[in-house]
Amino acid sequence: MMTGAWNGEHLLEALRAASRDLERHAASLNALNVFPVPDGDTGTNMALTLSSALRDITPHPSCGTVAEQVGYWATMRGRGNSGIILSQILRGVAAALAGHHLMSGREMAVALTHGSTRAYEAVLRPVEGTMLTVIRCAGEAAQRAIAAGEASLSAVLEAAVREARAAVARTPQLLATLRDAGVVDAGGQGLLVLLEALLRYARGEASDSHAPTVTPTAIVDDHAESAGYCTSFVIHHATAPPETLRRVFAALGESLVIAGDRALVKIHLHTPRPGDALNQALAYGILDQIEVVNMDLQRMAHHSGAALSDTQPDTPANPAPGIIALAPGAGYAAILRDLRADLVWETNTPPTIDEWRAAFERLPQQEIIVLPNDPQAAETAQATAPLFARRIAIVPATSPPQGIAALLALNFQADVDQNIRAMTAAAERVRVITFDGQRRNEMETPAEAVQDAYNVCHTLQQMGANAAEVVTLYYGQAVDQTHAERLAQEIRVAFPMLHVEVHAGGQPGSGVAIALE
Repeated sequence: MMTGAWNGEHLLEALRAASRDLERHAASLNALNVFPVPDGDTGTNMALTLSSALRDITPHPSCGTVAEQVGYWATMRGRGNSGIILSQILRGVAAALAGHHLMSGREMAVALTHGSTRAYEAVLRPVEGTMLTVIRCAGEAAQRAIAAGEASLSAVLEAAVREARAAVARTPQLLATLRDAGVVDAGGQGLLVLLEALLRYARGEASDSHAPTVTPTAIVDDHAESAGYCTSFVIHHATAPPETLRRVFAALGESLVIAGDRALVKIHLHTPRPGDALNQALAYGILDQIEVVNMDLQRMAHHSGAALSDTQPDTPANPAPGIIALAPGAGYAAILRDLRADLVWETNTPPTIDEWRAAFERLPQQEIIVLPNDPQAAETAQATAPLFARRIAIVPATSPPQGIAALLALNFQADVDQNIRAMTAAAERVRVITFDGQRRNEMETPAEAVQDAYNVCHTLQQMGANAAEVVTLYYGQAVDQTHAERLAQEIRVAFPMLHVEVHAGGQPGSGVAIALE
């Protein structure tokens, strides 16, 4: 029995047990799904969110360290409304456990309460009778158990599970949609499955090995108003706080959930025009984990009897290709890694054929996409590719900013041919100039600063900046960030319609690469 305090290894084992139970219950949870849209994916989304969050966890003896990793990856990979709310519960748990090596009943109660608070904060218009209600009631019951002197982990979880079960049963009384369909809330039931799995682990009991019988959801009118597209994405290093993003995206759709902070923001909404949301998001930072699902088609499939649980939604129709990207500096390398390149090769020297051969052999995928980000590197990569039986496609990105744009266009649901076309087009839309900021640092004179700004703005004018949307400055090792920020501000003044970003490229020397899109 694991009734005593859990360390990081115990917490990870318990969450893995909960993940297995969610996967077994996914079909039955999908059958309950009528709110906010009857698209039959709540169980799948919750199961995939937790399983993908646990996929890359590094085991650690500290429960705080494990919880932090789980919260991060759940936010990165959260799917759908229910999955992203679950990710914020896990983020709240992580915040509560920060700095804690062990988790006793007291820490569990605080963690559940923090999870509830974080989940409510993430949702634009919290609705009672949903999983929000269930996690709030579970946290309150856990706190009451502590106040009554029940400090053991199993006693706190027993109280939380008991109240969660009662809260799930009450959901139809709180939400007319559930009452009319004759079901309880799917997300709330999913949370109950998770909490019950944690309790069984605390008691040392076997996992729930039997999948429940799936009862069809009450008939829903398939001729109802269009539900639109379930759209979600991550913004890395957002240029605006979540409060601003909440106001902006509230005007673009419904069921808005915004989670995380400026370093990592996950946004989910239901919208009739997903392109508008994505285009708007591009103005605030680097996008990742983009997912767009047609909820009308999903609903039709669900109510025509299609077994959504028999599919593997986390597995693209085409296996994801391996991505190799060259980076001439640490800043570029960090951005490319954030965009999920499998192998980021930080080098200032174009690789030889033998070096390319070694790089290709490191990846197991049968299809590899290469972002050489250098003209000479592109030539040697092209010469090496025919030596392999596997397909190796070279995107004509001849600079790091072009490679970054190409990687942003990658769609893991598309095949390699589609991705090559999209990534090539994205790279070709980026025009890059390198400005040599000789001696440009904190000691530059006002005259030097004015001349630099004039040269940059004049060049951008010649490149057609008035018809562009985004300018990004990547400054090198010998360029002070203050100087780069000054140049960026001058560009904003000269071209007020442009969105201007500044990033450390880390490339050698005093150059500033300026990318116009």
